[in-house]
Amino acid sequence: MQGQTQAHRGVVINMESFSGMEMQVYIGKHPYIDVYGGKFWINILHESLKHGLAPKSWTDYLHLIVGGTLSNAGISGQAFRHGLQISNVHQLEAVTGQHRMFIDCMALLGAIY
Repeated sequence: MQGQTQAHRGVVINMESFSGMEMQVYIGKHPYIDVYGGKFWINILHESLKHGLAPKSWTDYLHLIVGGTLSNAGISGQAFRHGLQISNVHQLEAVTGQHRMFIDCMALLGAIY
């Protein structure tokens, strides 16, 4: 899989190297799946189907990674029904060169609307 930058001479990071980080599916009243940015949507779909679940919104081409599609909001043919992919994210973890940041997307969304 080849990446694409959003800026002239930008950097592309191969996030598949984080393969030791596995997906975790949480079943309950509000089920969700915890994944890292390098996971392909096709693998998330396969894992969630094992539990009778599926993502509310995913990209039209499933051989893309989560981090890449979320960086562009995750627009797809299902966005009109379930919103952009980023609108269905509960929390993001960003790791910078200096520290980790956790972003509570649901609280942020509530503050915006």
